Amino acid sequence: MHDLNGTVVAYGVPNSTGHVDLKLPEGVYTVSVNHGYRVVGRRKINVTEPDLFIVRTWVYNLTVECVDLQGEPLADHVVYLYDQLVFHSLDNFTVIKDGTGRIIGWNKTDLNGRTSFNGLWNGTYLLKVVSGEPVGEAYIKLQGHKNITIECNKTRLVFRLVSASGEVISGAAVYFYDSEGNLIFKDYTDENGCITRESFYAERYVVDVVWEGLQVWTGIVDLHTNDEWTIECPLYRLRVRVLDPSGEPIRNALVVVSRLQGRYGRLKGEVLYREKTDEWGYVRVLLPTGRYEVRASYGIYTGVIVVDLLYDMDEVMTCSMNMTALFLTLVMPVPLVALIFVLERKKLKKPLEIRKYKEMLSKLENLYENGLIEYKLYRKLRDEYETKLMELGGRMMR
Repeated sequence: MHDLNGTVVAYGVPNSTGHVDLKLPEGVYTVSVNHGYRVVGRRKINVTEPDLFIVRTWVYNLTVECVDLQGEPLADHVVYLYDQLVFHSLDNFTVIKDGTGRIIGWNKTDLNGRTSFNGLWNGTYLLKVVSGEPVGEAYIKLQGHKNITIECNKTRLVFRLVSASGEVISGAAVYFYDSEGNLIFKDYTDENGCITRESFYAERYVVDVVWEGLQVWTGIVDLHTNDEWTIECPLYRLRVRVLDPSGEPIRNALVVVSRLQGRYGRLKGEVLYREKTDEWGYVRVLLPTGRYEVRASYGIYTGVIVVDLLYDMDEVMTCSMNMTALFLTLVMPVPLVALIFVLERKKLKKPLEIRKYKEMLSKLENLYENGLIEYKLYRKLRDEYETKLMELGGRMMR
């Protein structure tokens, strides 16, 4: 309690209900409510009789909304609140401008990108928005209930790849590096040739595009200037139609595409594609500029062409007969026919042998019944004939 001269005439600490009982002579006073050295409420009162005076403190609510560079809400971002006022006495305080003061607390944004801090004293505060790393901040002088929107250094990334003719490139590997050369992420373009990232940190990135093991583009992507990028890569469509010697398309022919390397483009490099032709004999591949060997094979037909790819191209490959395959096709059946002949001959010979031994056994029985052969010899020959018949499957032993 201060009198009109500014002299403290009374003071006290509120109880649990916020009341302070003081005895004062009649007069006009200034009531100051302090929290530490911070003045959080003030009112002039005129004391003429016992009375209850209400002093409303300067306590406010702060609502923070976090948005990206396009104004879209940022959910699940942490907002830190710092008190930037340092009080040395009631009349002596410092505002921290080049650092963070005492932390008051933190909250996480909801699906609408909003969060609130309630019951704050009047003063200067620093708000910091963090999502792995700081993405936004703001200073505020809180003198009443306040709503504040913080635009954060985040954006929606749309990165699209197309060929030289505007055809989308799907399945390409894309590498994003920060300014220090650290790999931020690697991803592959979808069926629309796109990579999309929501709430992506807006920065300058070095981007490499790799297609079938070959780097086809590298450059700078600055998300501060644009959040949607369409990159034209030097890739071209090669369409090859495979025909037989009579000019008819060959379906399901295996086509192998290899890159030719070396000074004169004669050394065969790695195989880039293995594809089969469609029902019209076509195969289509997407390749960077260069020299390529294209081979096709189907049964007795083979073909090869060399292509210098500088733009979208259509090529026709007329296959010829592979003499080695033709020779094998003609010669291989000969031993097979001979083998079949031998096997069939054996099949025909077997019934004749069975018939032969049956006739010999019948004659032996007649000789023995007429007494023309001794029993000992008869028994020996009969056992031999019956054993042979059993082996041939013509008769069982008795």
